[in-house]
Amino acid sequence: MRLQFLFLFLFLNAACFAQTRKLTAESVVSGVTVFSSGAQIHRTANLSVLQGRTEIVFNGLSSQLEQQSLQLKADANITLLSVQALKDFTSQRKLEADERTLLDNRTSLQDKIATDSRMLQVYKKEEDMLTKNEAIGGQAGVKTEELKQALDLHRARLTEVLQKQMEIEKRILAQQKELAKINAQVSEIGKKRDNVNYTVTALISSRETQNIKFELLYTVKDAGWYPTYDVRVTDITKPLNILMNANVFQRSGETWKDVAVQLSTGNPGDNATPSSLQTWTLNFYDPSVVWQRSQAVMPGVVSGRVLDESGNAIVSASVSVRGNITTVTDVNGFFKLQNLPANASLVINSVGYNTKEVKAKPGYLTVNLKASQNALAEVVVTGYGQDKETGDDAFAKKVMIRGASTLQGRAPGIDIVTVNTQYQPTNIVYKIDEKYTLETDGKTTTIAIKKIDVPALYEYVAVPKLDPSAFLTAKVLNWQDYDLQSGESNLYYEGTFLGKTYIDLSSAGDTLSLSLGKDNGIKVSRKLLKEFSSKKFIGSNRTETKEYEITVMNTKKLPVSVTVQDQFPVSVTKEIEVKDKTAPEAKIADDSGLITWTLNLQPGQEKKLNMGYSVKYPKDRSINPL
Repeated sequence: MRLQFLFLFLFLNAACFAQTRKLTAESVVSGVTVFSSGAQIHRTANLSVLQGRTEIVFNGLSSQLEQQSLQLKADANITLLSVQALKDFTSQRKLEADERTLLDNRTSLQDKIATDSRMLQVYKKEEDMLTKNEAIGGQAGVKTEELKQALDLHRARLTEVLQKQMEIEKRILAQQKELAKINAQVSEIGKKRDNVNYTVTALISSRETQNIKFELLYTVKDAGWYPTYDVRVTDITKPLNILMNANVFQRSGETWKDVAVQLSTGNPGDNATPSSLQTWTLNFYDPSVVWQRSQAVMPGVVSGRVLDESGNAIVSASVSVRGNITTVTDVNGFFKLQNLPANASLVINSVGYNTKEVKAKPGYLTVNLKASQNALAEVVVTGYGQDKETGDDAFAKKVMIRGASTLQGRAPGIDIVTVNTQYQPTNIVYKIDEKYTLETDGKTTTIAIKKIDVPALYEYVAVPKLDPSAFLTAKVLNWQDYDLQSGESNLYYEGTFLGKTYIDLSSAGDTLSLSLGKDNGIKVSRKLLKEFSSKKFIGSNRTETKEYEITVMNTKKLPVSVTVQDQFPVSVTKEIEVKDKTAPEAKIADDSGLITWTLNLQPGQEKKLNMGYSVKYPKDRSINPL
């Protein structure tokens, strides 16, 4: 009998152990690592797990979840039997009250517009009838008094019909404007909604009843960050002040509420496999083909960024060139094209924006598209930090900027957040001490993460043959020591906003050169000295002589270094001879004809430079303008 009870107890115990229980985990987002493209979400949940098998369900996860990135961790000794992610098609978000009101108002407006449009058609048909039905009295005619009454009646009714049409047209126009506003508001609310339709189910086995802290990690798409900079120069005797900003955005479908944020320069989507060399084949050299290609292709790379009117990046905007060369902007609005046809134009368009065409030229350009329906853009600029000089406690500032570029005009004395920089084998991670709430609306939160003073060599560059202006440049040595990333930069000189440029570190050598724009304090001019220029005919040849005078003046209160460039023509045929080349105090590159003067000018000092040359060629032939 006792043996039977023992077998019954063991059987019931085994049955209980084999039974799978189901628990729903109330997980919260506790941390986020944001990559240049994508983000890793760190969720935590505390559960009381009984002995045996338990199926744990994590609900309300992002629709952008990448299944292959799932990781489940626990602070206890358990066995993970399986884990899987499934789309939950039964989950449907309840409409919020304000959104429902907007949708009701939109339906009502659409009904009013439809009704007024029909009434407008009725009055237009009546106008047509009144206009066509002008014959009165047939062949017999009518009396004068009757004619007058008929004309008065016709005029009065036609006037009334036309007045009604104007009233309805004005009403329809006002209703359409109101409908556009409601559509824009509905679109904004739609961006904020938590589109959560993934469920992760984990099957575990525990040998005992215990409280366990679970950590669920996964990667989501449609999120990321990109750096921008504020580069300020107070005067050319002081270092560059560089403020590095991290612009964080996400449309993952789930709100990151009060979470710790890490920024990584890595990208999980990058190719992790090294390239392999293919067979290198040789063929005969054909100079005509090489020449044709060099004439047909624009030199250099055309890169830039596509923004809306408020300075926000436009994702997946089409950037095309006539001739089937097309690309799209990335998640930060950037694009890059090369090997473009000479004199090409770029056509930029995106859904909801007016198409824009700009001239393609090597270098960096910013293109702003105008929205087809006006809508306010919002950027959240957040700064936290500690005064490093006084040691005051951390403070917080939150500024809402509408219809403006992210950080233009921000005071140079703003503090930055406390950031711990970690150097990993393949990337850099910036750990931010403060916590943030990031809505799933795609709007950019800009965080100032690094503020450094960088020693720089300042000099002015002038090419008066092309532009009678002097451009201030800053050359930074050992720029690799400052952990900078390629990104767009706002330039400020002596408190004035100069414009934007792009810091492209991929093409920088040992020295990083930044152009800081024109400085009107350096006056530059170039003029042809007619008394020294002439044309002569000797035998079968013609000789043209040119001489120019370049004047450079420093009107600033500080000494400056100015590099002035000009050029001699270079002949590509024996029939054209360039001779009598003079450029005192200049360095001359014989192969390219480039002339370079390096000047050190004191305040108020003026310097005159001279250069001249002669060109001899057959008098029955024409050459390019000199």
